[in-house]
Amino acid sequence: MRTAALVLPAALVLAACAAAPTPPSPPTLTTGTTAVHVTALYRERIMLPPGHVLTVRIEDVSLADAPARVLAETRETLSGAPPYSVTLGLPTAQIDPRHTYAARAEIRDPAGTLIFTTDTRHGVLTQGAPASAEIVLKSVR
Repeated sequence: MRTAALVLPAALVLAACAAAPTPPSPPTLTTGTTAVHVTALYRERIMLPPGHVLTVRIEDVSLADAPARVLAETRETLSGAPPYSVTLGLPTAQIDPRHTYAARAEIRDPAGTLIFTTDTRHGVLTQGAPASAEIVLKSVR
């Protein structure tokens, strides 16, 4: 009788753990590829209609007097509410530890008009920065 009183709670705990949903797995990356995980969100309490596109880039922003060089970019048609998560892969050989890299994101409507964009630098990969970024997008309107 005492054994049943101990086994039942343990079985319930194990069943609850087994029922937990698993997070989506990141895309498969090949050897020699570095993954950067970016989460983008906006604070406005609105749901964007279908057709809006999220663009996320990893850029080399080392040179102050030159345009940033894009190392990786992905575009994703949005569905659902933020936050939106993407994982970008870039060749490890292109990463120079002396350079500075940043993640950048923007959302455009179906006509291509900019709706939300990054307004601060989100360093990634080098100089103590992680291989991930959480970007809070700002409205351009």
